[in-house]
Amino acid sequence: MPATIKQLHYICAVADSGSIMGASDALRIAQSSITAAIEAVEHDLGARVFDRRRGRGARLTPQGERFMQAARRLLSAERRYQQELSALADQHSELRIGCFEPFASLFVVEVLSRLRAKLPNLKVSLVEGDQPRLKRFLERGELDLLLAYDLGPDFEAGVTEITPSPPHALVSAAGPFAARDSVSIAELAAHPFVLLSQPLTVTYLLTLLGASGLPPVIGFRSRSYDSVLRAVAAGFGNSVLNLRPPKPLDVETGCLRLPLTDDLPAPMLIAVDNYGDQKPRVVRAFMDELHAYLTPPGATGRLPGRDAPRAADLERRLS
Repeated sequence: MPATIKQLHYICAVADSGSIMGASDALRIAQSSITAAIEAVEHDLGARVFDRRRGRGARLTPQGERFMQAARRLLSAERRYQQELSALADQHSELRIGCFEPFASLFVVEVLSRLRAKLPNLKVSLVEGDQPRLKRFLERGELDLLLAYDLGPDFEAGVTEITPSPPHALVSAAGPFAARDSVSIAELAAHPFVLLSQPLTVTYLLTLLGASGLPPVIGFRSRSYDSVLRAVAAGFGNSVLNLRPPKPLDVETGCLRLPLTDDLPAPMLIAVDNYGDQKPRVVRAFMDELHAYLTPPGATGRLPGRDAPRAADLERRLS
């Protein structure tokens, strides 16, 4: 049986130290393991590698010298292989992420920027879209990871919960709720509404408004998260959004985010991939960075709001 890499390491240590005892001390393993490695290699080679005599240590034989040259070349190639493999794992050439359109400006670009500080050679392909479209891309293997809310049909791929996203109100800084600390859905429904009209999201938002018993008056609708912020600031109405960025966005000047007084379902931000337990290192690193960015400092265990009602319960609660 050909010598293993481990056996070659043992024999090189004997040659370097000049004795089995010296190799045992250097490698911190039993002398019997080293002796067994030498005997296995000598049996396979059909010749003695070391001349071992009491009081003289272990000296390479002529055949052992030739064997050691080949062994060192093999170990050097093995080290280069491990280094290149590690570099490939740590500096993945491209991370393919799909995200629900509002997430890019809310947090994804910031999280990727933090990740690139740790992996300087990281390249990113970011696809923004609605959840049904992103799901198709993931199923075709065109994405490593997608970020979405747990709304709509279930994913067949692996799902990791990131953080709940309780709804909150977005109001104009010049509007009637500007001086308030909080507001209710019924109060918002009595005024024109600015609607983020993404698939699945629009149904969720209209259902929330319908819980007030008042038909919503849509004063402005757009698929663009930034356009919704600007429309609220411009006085077209108020809105309800979910995930709050850790710091205000540049485009939300003229807007205020207020808590809602209602006990409402909270969609869960999820990460979905097809890798299962074998996630590439760069995917795991991104998810770790995402958790760190969205989890409040000092939070432990379940994230704040994790016990809030889930969006999937909304239809049952309103029926």
